[in-house]
Amino acid sequence: MADPYAIPEQALRAFERLTGLHATVHDLAGTLVPFLPPERFIHTHPLCTAVKVCHAAACVDFGVRRMNREIADRPDGRVQICFAGLVEFVVPVFMKRSLAWVLFAGPRTPGKRLHNAVRDTQPPPRPKPWPKTARLPAPVDDDEAQAILEQLRQLAARLRLWALDLEWSGTPVPSPKAYAFPDDFAHRRAAVRRFIHTRHAAPVRLADLAEFLKLSESRAAHAVKEVTGQTFVELLTEARLRSAAGLLRHTSLAVPDVALRSGFNDLSHFHRAFKKRFASTPHRYRRTAAEQA
Repeated sequence: MADPYAIPEQALRAFERLTGLHATVHDLAGTLVPFLPPERFIHTHPLCTAVKVCHAAACVDFGVRRMNREIADRPDGRVQICFAGLVEFVVPVFMKRSLAWVLFAGPRTPGKRLHNAVRDTQPPPRPKPWPKTARLPAPVDDDEAQAILEQLRQLAARLRLWALDLEWSGTPVPSPKAYAFPDDFAHRRAAVRRFIHTRHAAPVRLADLAEFLKLSESRAAHAVKEVTGQTFVELLTEARLRSAAGLLRHTSLAVPDVALRSGFNDLSHFHRAFKKRFASTPHRYRRTAAEQA
């Protein structure tokens, strides 16, 4: 029998294997937080990250504010083209007559025969946030777009059925608030990962994590080492370096901007840490990535 707590991630991964797309969830009801890794709630595709970093306000306005209002009137979902020119597939999920989740899949690029897609009215960014050497996704036409949208509807139906089965069976579901500072090993590790993943680009200290976990600072330090095998500083630095590497590969931001947007306030410290981690300077890393692309 399948583990009910593992089903949402298994369903999302199956969709990704079938379509080759990246799937993301906007959890408006807060009911999927205990069951999915933190990466599922953020658009982490490199091109989406480039758009979000360089044009954050426009991205939030289209992808969150306006889209959430409009998609509530489109229960079958829609194919949309964001202001940066990337194609996304979106399907809403309703629970108890309320919009609970919004499923996203993408990105692709518009093909010449893609006519039935909602286009954002915002002017496109100039220049594009990614470098000319970036590998763009394959174009999609109307027939393939509708097939992908139907697969996303099937994923939505699977998740909705899972949630109803979970409610009917009486399986205990931790609340999002309780999930932030659980006692068991797996959930505490997930909580630490979620905190690091969502907060690493901002100034953050061990005391902030301790407050999030509802633990003393010394106990939080011990808990982090216990559940991850690394210290808080090691986890934070690794997350920031991963972000920096992604921005160097997939955006045209200057190196100092990359450092700041990844959470490094000291440029010399950024250069030392980056060279130690990747055996390359940031400039050489970017040049090598462009040559490989």
